[in-house]
Amino acid sequence: MIGKQISILFRQLNLYFNRELSGISISATELLYLSSLYTKDGISQDDLAQEYSVDKAAVTRTLQLMEKKELIIRKTDSADKRAKKLFLTDKAKSLEMELREIQTKWVCAMTKGMEQETINNFSKQIDTMVERAKELNQKERENQE
Repeated sequence: MIGKQISILFRQLNLYFNRELSGISISATELLYLSSLYTKDGISQDDLAQEYSVDKAAVTRTLQLMEKKELIIRKTDSADKRAKKLFLTDKAKSLEMELREIQTKWVCAMTKGMEQETINNFSKQIDTMVERAKELNQKERENQE
């Protein structure tokens, strides 16, 4: 069943990242959030939660730890006082190349021997499945309200 395979792959990804990141005291979840910030520094906390389909409270807990580790700074959005914007610290910026290398190493290991076209098609199929899953769960939430 594909759900089982995805679950196992996700657990293996977390094990790999947590092991590779142990020397710099960053978790797999923190790596994901940092990756988003490397792409878009200043993203809102709510946008980050939505990007990963994670409960806002869970994101807040992780971000609080990241603040303590001096990886991010949270600032109140001047346009919306309820929103928090996230910014990388110099410490986090200095880790970018090392963190991207760890991610690249994982992707290379997972796609070893695969043609680029196969990798691209697989990525598109996974994106489609993610969107369908989000739509399905959104409809279920709306039906429960």
